[in-house]
Amino acid sequence: MKAIVSLLAGALALALSAHAVASDFLADRHVEKYNVPCESCHDPKAPGVMKQKDDQDVCTDCHGDYDKLVKLTQPKDEAEGNPHAQHDGILPCTECHKGHKAGVNYCAECHTWEFKTP
Repeated sequence: MKAIVSLLAGALALALSAHAVASDFLADRHVEKYNVPCESCHDPKAPGVMKQKDDQDVCTDCHGDYDKLVKLTQPKDEAEGNPHAQHDGILPCTECHKGHKAGVNYCAECHTWEFKTP
């Protein structure tokens, strides 16, 4: 019986350590690195539903003004493009930043720019 308990404990520890390494999703990093609770972005009365007043409000409440983000992500080479200042206008953050899935490079639908999208 001790051997089985030990084996199960080892399997659980391995699974948890694998999760810590594999937590490359934005929501996981918000929790692990910054101790941001789920309720900061999600409606506590409706789990899984984003609480949004506007398309950007949930993100800009913590990350600041969108115009500042545009300046922060301005590339050195203008030909590279800026994913936050582009011709489709201001998109909802969740168009690219998925939280519980891998991020998406929206611009790559038409362009060859390679952005790392958290």
